[in-house]
Parts: sequence; C-alpha cells; structure tokens
Amino acid sequence: MKQKFPIIFIILLILTACDCQYHLSGIVLDKLTKKPIQNVAIGKTDTTDLENPFNRKTITTENGAYEIYGVAGRCNEITMFFSKDGYETQKIIFPNNSTDTILLQPTTKQQAAIFDFKEDFEIVELEKSNDYPSSDKDTTSCINWTLDKLEIEKIIQQSKPISGPEWHHLFGHYPCRIHGKLLQGSTEFEYSINSGAWFTVSSSDTTLMFGSFKEENNKYFLDSAWTEEEMEEKE
Repeated sequence: MKQKFPIIFIILLILTACDCQYHLSGIVLDKLTKKPIQNVAIGKTDTTDLENPFNRKTITTENGAYEIYGVAGRCNEITMFFSKDGYETQKIIFPNNSTDTILLQPTTKQQAAIFDFKEDFEIVELEKSNDYPSSDKDTTSCINWTLDKLEIEKIIQQSKPISGPEWHHLFGHYPCRIHGKLLQGSTEFEYSINSGAWFTVSSSDTTLMFGSFKEENNKYFLDSAWTEEEMEEKE
C-alpha cells in the first residue's frame, strides 16, 4: 500500500504538467484610423454564448488595452479570437507571454458612408495633377499652384455644398487639381480640389460637390467663385 501513493502522485504530476499558465497583453487598434477600440471581446472562441465558461471573454479598456491570464494545454502558442460589432473577427495565434498590437478591419461598407465636412477628418494622401478636363489647355498657370495638408483641411472645413448648376455657372474649371484620400472615422474617401475654388469628395457610389466662398481663402486658388454682380455682367 505504501508504494501506491508515490505512483498516484507521479501520475497527477504528469497530468497537470500538460497544462501551463499563459499571459497575453497588448492593445487593439482600428486598422484604418490606428485609434484604440474599446469593448473588443477576446476569448478562446468566436462565439457569443457566454453561458459556457469556456467562452469567457476579456474586454478591452477605453484605451484599447487588454491583459489575459489563463491555463492552456499547450505552452508554446495560444489562440485567441478578437470580435466587435462593425469589425471583422480576427483569429490570432500568440506565443506565450507576448505583448502585441492587434489591428481590426472595419466591416462598414464605404458605399453606405457620406462625407460630413463639419466633422473631423484627416488627409492621408496628396498628389498634384494637370489632367482635369478643361477648355483651358494652358497649364502654365498651374506651375506654381499647390496646397499643403493644413491648407486643404482649412478649405474643406470652410467651404459649402453646391449644386450642379452652381458648380457650372459660379466656378472656373482649370486643368490643375490637388487630389488624394482622406479619412473620416474609419471610412476612406477620395477628394479632388480644382484650382477654380471648388472640390469633390467621393465614396464608391456618392460624389459631393463643394465650393469655396470665403474671401480670405481666395489666395489658395487661381480663381474665385463669381458673385451675383459678376454673373449679371456676364449675362
């Protein structure tokens, strides 16, 4: 009988040795905006059935941070699922005791988004071209015309939406333009600023037109919006 206890003890040691403690930490960011994401659910499965203890979740903080302690059958790698409404679920395999930055891809469809010039946005790409279709083929006036990111942001923030007829009658259409991409929230838009003091902001299925009417911003363009008096003189 005395010999059975050591044998049983050894068997228990072998069984418990199969499990190990793990520690994971890091931060979860929006892949597009690179901003922290709060309330991301992190667990061993991608299910939302929280009645099962195996589906217990860790939730990211206001700063997108997470820290997870647990026991797993394998020590060399730990698999976790990161999920939140509005984002694609990510399956990540970690080495034990790792600290990582996780980037979640938004699932919001860009074609359903509409740019709001009153809300914050960020210029992420900027390029100059002289390829806008225009009756004015002389591009020499475009040589010294340029805009930087701060000027573009100011122009967009201080402009007003315009209609098709206003775009046609009140503004000059020049071959030179500044164009690129801007980010609002997690949605990416394309913008194109014509040196005639107007611009467009587009998603995959929507294009909005805006005009610059603020006199102090006329210095950023080769032309300015026509006034009612100028329109009457033209007619």
